[in-house]
Amino acid sequence: MNKVSKGNYYRKRTKDFYQKDGWRVDICENNQRIFTPKGIIFVKRDLWGADLIAAKGEEMMFIQVKTNRSHINLGLKEFRKYPVPSSVKQIVVIWEPRAKEPEVCEVEKI
Repeated sequence: MNKVSKGNYYRKRTKDFYQKDGWRVDICENNQRIFTPKGIIFVKRDLWGADLIAAKGEEMMFIQVKTNRSHINLGLKEFRKYPVPSSVKQIVVIWEPRAKEPEVCEVEKI
């Protein structure tokens, strides 16, 4: 499984995980075209540093999905670039191989 397939798999798995718990979850990604002298390059950009956005009642979360434990801090660092109201959670989700539930790390508000 290549990196893109693996990322898509775990993003969908995270989306399904939260939807089963009653959250409304959508992909939060923007595809951009960059024109170069050699042709067009397509680049995916996360919106507000998140792969997914979830809402349930009065709660809202931005979710970054990571497939490598060593990249958790990169996700937390990316979220710190986008301050959000205290009512909105920013979380990084990591899936261990064969795990039924993800490990969740929440960004601390300053």
